[in-house]
Amino acid sequence: MKKFLAILLCLLLALPATGAWAENNMMADGTYTASAQGMDGPVDIELTVKDNEITEITVVEDNETAGVGVKALEIIPAQVVETQSLAVDSVSGATISSAAIKAAIADAITQAGGDAAEWRGRTIETVKEDAEYDYDVVVVGAGLAGLTTAVSAESAGAKVALLEKQGIIGGTSVFSSGNFLAAGTEELIPDVVKAWDARNKLQEVNKVNIELVENLLSVSPAVLQMYNDIGVDFNYDDSTYTASPVPSERAVKNASTIEMVDVGVKAKGCEALIASIVDRLEADGVDIYLNTAATSLITDDDGNVTGVVCENEKTGTKTFHAKAVVLCTGDYARNNDLNAELAPETVGEFTATAASNKGDGLRMAVEVGAGVHPYQESLSGNFNADPFDMPVVGQPNNQFPYSILLVDREGQRRVSEAKGPHDQQVFFIYEDEPDHGWAIMDQDIADTFLNLDTYLEKTEAGNPFIKAYKADTIEELAGLIGIAPDALAGTVADYNALCEAGEDTQFNKDAKYLNPITEGPFYAVKEYDMTRGNYGGILTNADFQVVTEDGEPIPGLYATGIISSGDYFGDYYPGREALSLCAHGGYIAGNNAAEFAR
Repeated sequence: MKKFLAILLCLLLALPATGAWAENNMMADGTYTASAQGMDGPVDIELTVKDNEITEITVVEDNETAGVGVKALEIIPAQVVETQSLAVDSVSGATISSAAIKAAIADAITQAGGDAAEWRGRTIETVKEDAEYDYDVVVVGAGLAGLTTAVSAESAGAKVALLEKQGIIGGTSVFSSGNFLAAGTEELIPDVVKAWDARNKLQEVNKVNIELVENLLSVSPAVLQMYNDIGVDFNYDDSTYTASPVPSERAVKNASTIEMVDVGVKAKGCEALIASIVDRLEADGVDIYLNTAATSLITDDDGNVTGVVCENEKTGTKTFHAKAVVLCTGDYARNNDLNAELAPETVGEFTATAASNKGDGLRMAVEVGAGVHPYQESLSGNFNADPFDMPVVGQPNNQFPYSILLVDREGQRRVSEAKGPHDQQVFFIYEDEPDHGWAIMDQDIADTFLNLDTYLEKTEAGNPFIKAYKADTIEELAGLIGIAPDALAGTVADYNALCEAGEDTQFNKDAKYLNPITEGPFYAVKEYDMTRGNYGGILTNADFQVVTEDGEPIPGLYATGIISSGDYFGDYYPGREALSLCAHGGYIAGNNAAEFAR
């Protein structure tokens, strides 16, 4: 039977719900309803009290994120009932949903006549206990790369442990569309390699290592077969070489509340892919340790990696001995110090990478001699005026109407406004401030710009991030956003000429989006690049062995996914390739780690 082990519940032992608790905070028997605002909407609950104890908590309605927030709604009610306390830990990686379910429970307690503050103060004893474990292969990080690695290694006969820092599974991948490049048949492999190379159009500074790409994609038919055997429901488009997992009902529900402008909302499918892999790991008895952050690697006298140490002041030190370790810990975009050291131009960027992505794996690898890739850059996301509007940030398309004029901070039009965000972001990278563009429009276009009035109000109120302005003339608007008036006026005039001609000879935007900007008032909205993290990471070879700066493998240590991605993308990230690296790289790394462990 699958074990999440006592670590998942932090080894909670509650004090009994008697004595002083019962004397001062008697709750009336009954069922109470309450609601609190979650990540994607209200969380409605029913809470049942009997004999001054909470006997049941049921989530009646919610729209929390599939694979993420929904886990908090499962875990926290069970812990509150078990411990008779509201002092249970939030689920790491789902803090907003955790806060919502706790707030709703507190409301219901108050309705029942209890003291919610006293419930929050009820002591929960945590058992601190050191432990040691033995495995053939230990995989660190439970995003798509780690999950695929675990399946691959386990299928190859290894005894596998999967360690995850957060209280939920999925990493950054769980928020994604799930689309990745793959060859549906062996015959298609050369074509997919060419497509990969062509998609990385800018390779002026960092060139794709095409031999490593060929090696990666060579296993893609086997990966699709493995996912199919697991039970993953996906579609394959042989014209774009794209595999697309079918979204779950929950993901479809999440998408139903999001409003976009010129494109349809995309229900994200990677959560369903991840859930299918987890089901297989559970069925096969692979041990998954949540809330278990790896802090250092174990090496022997010869420099071979022989395990992982997970130190936790609250629960104790867990030592995992292994014959091979695979690092699948994602990027480091949440670590400002590493950003400053490795990719200074990413400092201060807004990112939608997983909250836990602070470069732990990179740091541990470097400590045992791993080389760092010479090129480090941000994974582009989409443009959004509100960098904290996570449901929209998670969409693969921009929120603004394509009829706007998109300019850089110099007032220049650099790309079609209707292109995908990955193709646009490369033109809006700045080293001294967050990457952004400005959406310029007149009143006719502004009438179709979602939430514009809200953005204007928040700007007027001094919001430090949201920036939207209104002016009677283009020159006045330029002054408000820090662009030279003649530069912006010239760009608008050139753009209007294209619109009047009905053909975008500059960047080929569809004529249906060519609306001239002629009648004031005029508007400008700052659009931030919401990055998906940083790529580059550490050095690995074709077998996904971690190597030194000189290319020498570190025995027993492997890595795959975004932690080692600098050889696979050019000067910017064009989309669909990060998950390909996680899927195909995980397959290769898992097989090789299992072979090394024999």
